[in-house]
Amino acid sequence: QPLTIATSVSDGAVVIGTPGSSPLVAGLNLPLTKLGREGYLIRSVSLNGQAVTVIAANSDIGVLYGSFAFLRLIQTRQPIARLDISSAPRLKLRMLNHWDNLNRHVERGYAGWSIWDWQKLPGYKDPRYTDYARANASIGINGVVLTNVNANAEVLKPEWLLKVRALAEVFRPYGIKVYLTARFSA
Repeated sequence: QPLTIATSVSDGAVVIGTPGSSPLVAGLNLPLTKLGREGYLIRSVSLNGQAVTVIAANSDIGVLYGSFAFLRLIQTRQPIARLDISSAPRLKLRMLNHWDNLNRHVERGYAGWSIWDWQKLPGYKDPRYTDYARANASIGINGVVLTNVNANAEVLKPEWLLKVRALAEVFRPYGIKVYLTARFSA
């Protein structure tokens, strides 16, 4: 969903958005083009005579990454009064690769049970999936491989693809795409 953006500001406010979603951000003419789709800018500015922090990007995902970066500054007690930060991922794909089987066994055996509870999907989406997506987005992860290189071809059957789609629906708002592996021996 598009972000809801304030139309007025007060001292210390944080304005977030894209030029397309926020007239306030659009009016600042910030140098966003070179940041691409997932980059962001965090800048201290004066807006209508008020000191504000602007988190701006070309897409909602970029704004999300910028918001996490801003929260990280606050959590680590960094000064936030005079910010001029721009960041764009150097790698297009930043992915985690799970070695999980459809029976919830982790292939390498040392990681415990898989987080993906395939037997309960698609009807039940464990709240941990949202936590997982949020945590990954907070560090810029934008892809996840749900299966391993010894993948069971069952995952390509319609009933399993519905389960994969359920996970994708949870991850999509956080800018995370899902991938399935082809069997290594194929």
